[in-house]
Amino acid sequence: MSRSEKWISSLLFLSLVLIHPLAAAAAPGNEIALTVDDEQVSVDEILYLLALQSGAGEAAAPLLAAQMTPTEREAFLEQVSRAILFSKGAIIRGLHLDPGVSARIRWSRINTLAEAYVGSMASSLSFEEKTLRAHFEKNKQKYRQNESVRVRHVFTTEEENARTALLRILSGEVFAEVAASLSVDYATAETGGDMGWISRGSLPESFEEAIFSAPLQSVLGPVQTKYGYHVFEVLERRRARALSFEEVRDAVRAELVEHVMATEAASLKARFPVLLVPSALEKSFAR
Repeated sequence: MSRSEKWISSLLFLSLVLIHPLAAAAAPGNEIALTVDDEQVSVDEILYLLALQSGAGEAAAPLLAAQMTPTEREAFLEQVSRAILFSKGAIIRGLHLDPGVSARIRWSRINTLAEAYVGSMASSLSFEEKTLRAHFEKNKQKYRQNESVRVRHVFTTEEENARTALLRILSGEVFAEVAASLSVDYATAETGGDMGWISRGSLPESFEEAIFSAPLQSVLGPVQTKYGYHVFEVLERRRARALSFEEVRDAVRAELVEHVMATEAASLKARFPVLLVPSALEKSFAR
C-alpha cells in the first residue's frame, strides 16, 4: 500500500462523521482548501482531519502535509470532497432520518460539545498539591482500607455438587482443576476460582461471615446462599488500616474533579431542567 493510500484509506468514513453536519464553517481569513456546493473546508480543517486520520496529533499535521506529494494532497482532498458528496447524497435519500444514523449524528454532536465544554473548564479541574493535601486532611476518616480477604471458591447450584467438589479437593485434587470442572461461576472458574480481594459488604451475608471468620488456607463449605452453594478457601487477609496521602492522591483528585463537575452540572440544571425516569428503563429491560 502506498503512502497516499495509507493516509486516505480510512478517511472516507471518518469524514462522513466529522465533516457534515458537525464541522464548523471555515473561519474568516482561513484559506479554503475545497468547496462542495455550499460546504467549504478550510486548510485548518484539512490539517485536523489529517492529524485525526494519522493519529500523529495536530502539531504534526503540517509536517505530514508538507511531506505529501502534490498528487497525494489532491487525492486527500478528493477523498474529503467525496465524503461530503456522499453525506449530501445521504440527506437527499433521507438516510439522516434513519433512527440509527440519526442517533449517531446526535450523540457525536453531543459528545463533541460536551468534551469541548469540559475542556473549557480545564483551569477549574487542575489542583495544586496543597489543595489535594488539604482535602485529604479534612476527610481522613474516609480514606481507609477496609478489612478484606482474597478468596477462591467453587460455586454450584446443587448441594450435592458442592459436596463432591469439597471431597475431591480434600482428597488431594488441585482446587483450580475442581473449580474449572464443577464451578458454574464461569468468570472465576477460568482463573481457578479466584474471586480476588473481597471487602465486607460486597457478598451475601452468610458467605461473607463464613469467609471473614475462616482460617487461612483451609478449604471449607459448602456455605449456602440464595444463589447456591460455595466451597471456598481464604488465601490472604488484609487488616483494616488508614491510607496515606500518597496512596489516595489520585482518588482525592478524582473527588475534587467530581465536585467541580457536579457543581457545574447543577448550575446548568437550573437553566435546563432535567427529568430522570428510571422506571422507563425497568419497563424496557423487563420486556
